[in-house]
Amino acid sequence: MTPTTGTVSSNGIELFYEARGPEQGEPIIFVMGLSAQMVFWPEPLLDALAEKGYRVIRFDNRDVGLSTKLRAPSQHDPAAAVLRYFLGLPVRAAYNLHDMVADTVGLMDALEIDRAHMVGASMGGMISQLMSARRPERVRSLTSIMSSPNTRWPLAPPKPSALKALVGPRVKIENADQFVDFGRWMMRTLGGSMPTSDALAEQMFRQSWERGLHPRGVRQQLMAVLSTGAFRHELKKIRVPATVIHGSEDPLIRPASGRESAKAIPGARFELIRGMGHDLPDQALPKIASLIEETARRAS
Repeated sequence: MTPTTGTVSSNGIELFYEARGPEQGEPIIFVMGLSAQMVFWPEPLLDALAEKGYRVIRFDNRDVGLSTKLRAPSQHDPAAAVLRYFLGLPVRAAYNLHDMVADTVGLMDALEIDRAHMVGASMGGMISQLMSARRPERVRSLTSIMSSPNTRWPLAPPKPSALKALVGPRVKIENADQFVDFGRWMMRTLGGSMPTSDALAEQMFRQSWERGLHPRGVRQQLMAVLSTGAFRHELKKIRVPATVIHGSEDPLIRPASGRESAKAIPGARFELIRGMGHDLPDQALPKIASLIEETARRAS
């Protein structure tokens, strides 16, 4: 399936996006997580939904990929910011997740989309949850994957190795092959026991290298998450059909955090995928596509 691509102005920045499927189909917008470019949404997942007649859209969040990269002064190093967050101290940031909700709404405005089915992974799940709570007139349904309501003291904290892999690796990377090797290590650290293909992982990390990395942007996205704080109380406002998907072996955002979101959202369905970690493994993609479509159909 051949997608179309473009860049739009949104909320004072430029966002690069890709769309596939029939233009008249109901739109599904995929929002990716911290540090990850839009290419981390697996092609088989997107194609499966486009072939069902949906207009499938993914985009680079601010500070990654081909979207606007900001160069705000750094107020905290990542480790200090995480510590301040858990101690209840303010974390100063150039922007927060509410700004990234506004980015997504601006993308919809530019593409003349009134309402969309929202699908978000990790930080993208937080953005999609907040958007469903604060901009309900723009959301048809919500599917939140391996995410949380950003609780400061989660029922089950992340494993130290997973947290370090996300925010604190000290790795010298000088070429695409080294970045692919680093990516394989990260996926082994964050993944579960459900296997995924090396070929798909290599494709995603090689594409990210070729599209351009922005390490400062990763830190700024982390600050955005930390400075936003917990928002469980807002989730009770959500009135659209919602499904919360989580991997049973997620070492970064533990399944208890996904259950917390599902309990807070009225009528939400919680689906635990055995063996999945903080990743989108090949074997889980048909199940995830089915759950997204099922949630979208409930909105109809």
